[in-house]
Amino acid sequence: MAHDAEQAQAGVDNIKPVELLETLRQKKYPSVELLNGQALDTLLCDMERWSLLLKMSNLAIESSCLVDNFSGVERIPRRKNGDRETDVEHSLLLATLAPNLAQMLYPDLDIDRIRHYSLVHDMIEIEVGDVATFNLSPDEQAEKERREQIALEKLLKELPPLEAEALESYEKQGTPEARFVRLVDKLLPAVVDITGQGTRVVEEDFGVASIDDLRSSHDKLAIKWRDMFHNEFPELEQLYAVLAYLFENKYEQERQEQKETHIPERPNQLKEVERKWLIDPDNLPDDLENYPHADLKQGYLAVSGDGSETRIRSFGDGKRFELTVKTAGTVVRGEQNIKITDEMFKALWPQTKGNRVEKTRYYIPFTDSNNNQHTIELDVYAGHLSGLVTAEIEFSGRETDASVRADAFTPPGWFGDDVSEDKRYKNRSLASMQHGFMKLG
Repeated sequence: MAHDAEQAQAGVDNIKPVELLETLRQKKYPSVELLNGQALDTLLCDMERWSLLLKMSNLAIESSCLVDNFSGVERIPRRKNGDRETDVEHSLLLATLAPNLAQMLYPDLDIDRIRHYSLVHDMIEIEVGDVATFNLSPDEQAEKERREQIALEKLLKELPPLEAEALESYEKQGTPEARFVRLVDKLLPAVVDITGQGTRVVEEDFGVASIDDLRSSHDKLAIKWRDMFHNEFPELEQLYAVLAYLFENKYEQERQEQKETHIPERPNQLKEVERKWLIDPDNLPDDLENYPHADLKQGYLAVSGDGSETRIRSFGDGKRFELTVKTAGTVVRGEQNIKITDEMFKALWPQTKGNRVEKTRYYIPFTDSNNNQHTIELDVYAGHLSGLVTAEIEFSGRETDASVRADAFTPPGWFGDDVSEDKRYKNRSLASMQHGFMKLG
């Protein structure tokens, strides 16, 4: 019987791929019937191989989907051509640099484990996106970690077994290899800033306006890494100092030469992240008229069933007019603003009849508990919406960074209910309330 099983196994192993492919095309595989002259062991081996092939195929497809999703996560650094670095590119750079640094500095570390950690270390971002830690407040850092813990629990059930095991081990930070990879990971933004468009990144994404600002940020990060890693790998912390210095030199040189690069964001990167609150009209800030303000008129040309919209807006100064297209959404939405002329606005305005909003918008500076600067856009509505007052805050940065700031934000005490998710308070909805504003409960 054992000999028959061995023969059956050998028969399965000898099936030629082209023969199997033709059999599959004819939908004849696998057979579930015991044919005359076919041994039971042959059928069992046949079915076991078919099950194995299906399992292998699923693994291959799931791995491809994993990498596809991973490659869709954009980070904040920009490569030389101006494109955002992706998580796949970042992980490959880490998997190249970290093992070689380990072999140079700490040859007793497990190089293969370091390489595997490097490849999986950011897979959590498949679920939550990349959030830069360059200038996060403690509250924003806590919100980032909360999101990542939820994502980790989900991914550990979905990732291929080896990746799930490596990611879980890496997140525990219980091995020197895991801590080594995490510290090298912290160095890479400085590396890409040197080789890519780092000057553009720190100015556009982090608000760095001078070499002193940049040096201050680098100093804070150097202190942070020392506190986080406790001088376990002193050469790496010192390497950060060298890389930061090299980028500071590049920044000064590019500023001096005034080499400005104007590469527009791709349309699918333009995301508006904002929250909206109701305000008690009897509890407005003092000296409201002393703040900058504008009398806005806006009308809606089109509103789709999914919530996307096209509107025009006048800012009341006779100079600024815009056409805006927004995608569907509540807190996070795609947005594109296009400047138009006074003549174009006047030509389009009649088409918005029955879908208009008039309000005075006050721009009020506000510093939150994490010392982040915001602008409160306080809208006091007029016309059929008289009596309604709302406040909006738009959070700067890429969608992933801005959404963390939005969720971690604590509003001032004079703000009322958060209606960010209530579609009735979207301007497109308010515009259609032509019979007067009523309290929305």
